[in-house]
Amino acid sequence: MQKISKTSIFNFEESDKDLIDELANYLDGHVQEIYDFFEVNKPKEKVEIDIIPTKTEFDRIFKVRNHWNENLQVPQFCRGCLAEGRILYLSINDYKNTSHAYEEKDFVKALDGYKKTLVHEYVHLVHGLFEEKHKCCRTEKYLVEGIAVYLSHQRDGEIIPFNYTCEQLLNKNNNFYNGYYLVTKYFVENYDKNYVLEVFQSNRQARELLNNELFDKVKKFYTESNNA
Repeated sequence: MQKISKTSIFNFEESDKDLIDELANYLDGHVQEIYDFFEVNKPKEKVEIDIIPTKTEFDRIFKVRNHWNENLQVPQFCRGCLAEGRILYLSINDYKNTSHAYEEKDFVKALDGYKKTLVHEYVHLVHGLFEEKHKCCRTEKYLVEGIAVYLSHQRDGEIIPFNYTCEQLLNKNNNFYNGYYLVTKYFVENYDKNYVLEVFQSNRQARELLNNELFDKVKKFYTESNNA
């Protein structure tokens, strides 16, 4: 089945038809902020989003599109990705087979998170358009994932302790999304916008910035905020 919205083309199965309108409308209403931040134009072609009904099928397609060896295991927490110019997204109906499983009474909260996570993946897509525009490499992971969490509002209103080291945040093998979010939030809200976008064009600058000043500023800010 297919749903064509203002910004995207959703490909999905019958089992997800009851939620697709709400998901599409939510995404349409939240993408402009992303384009505004990266200062890029919307693509002429609508973004394709494939909603996969089961985690097993999602993992299989994930490995194909990301060119993973079929013997590798996709993490249990993984439920979405951007690959080959399309968004691959697991149906919330099979969250029971992921680390995001929820009780039925918490469905409304889970659905809110589900919609925001789709926006997270859309941020990665627009970030790619930014890279194409500036002909630049991908910046450090802490900014790549941090800006996706920030612009998708996944952690809005949460009180999150900052208990990370600079080395942990710069290690690409880690997945400290809360830490990435806190650093990026501080960076975006306290530095000049032109400089922010400049750093998003260079992994070297991003690494040096975190090492030389940003980490210390962020640690001081959140330590004082949480102790206030």
